Amino acid sequence: MTPSELQRDVRQLADRLVAVVTDSDHRALSALVLRLLSPQSPDRRLFPPLLAELTAETAEHIRALAGPGCSEDFFTVDLFGDDEAGVEVDELAPPLRATLRAVLAELHDDSENALVQLDFVAQDPNPLGRLDALLHLATWVSELR
Repeated sequence: MTPSELQRDVRQLADRLVAVVTDSDHRALSALVLRLLSPQSPDRRLFPPLLAELTAETAEHIRALAGPGCSEDFFTVDLFGDDEAGVEVDELAPPLRATLRAVLAELHDDSENALVQLDFVAQDPNPLGRLDALLHLATWVSELR
């Protein structure tokens, strides 16, 4: 598979995943998750570039919302729990923490660090951690589109 074919497949998969999340189509979401996270699936190789695609799109939408006069030093994050109390980033599960750091790295034009953070997610031995990161990214893109 050529790099352009891989990029095309990843973009189509990202669009499909975001549409499924937007529509709350749990049956289709289950099928996509199995396709991406099952150790036996040949499409598992698409998971790391899919994370990168969704991370880049999240950052792109946030930049667009911030407007053209926004400098790259502008981007910070405040986290709140369900009870509206502040949450430290280190309290997040490692895959979600790495995902958030990857988005921040993209926002600060540090794609290399974003890829390092996303590699932590892709290599996480817990499939639920990988799933959590993937669903957060797809939800963020869905809400930002």
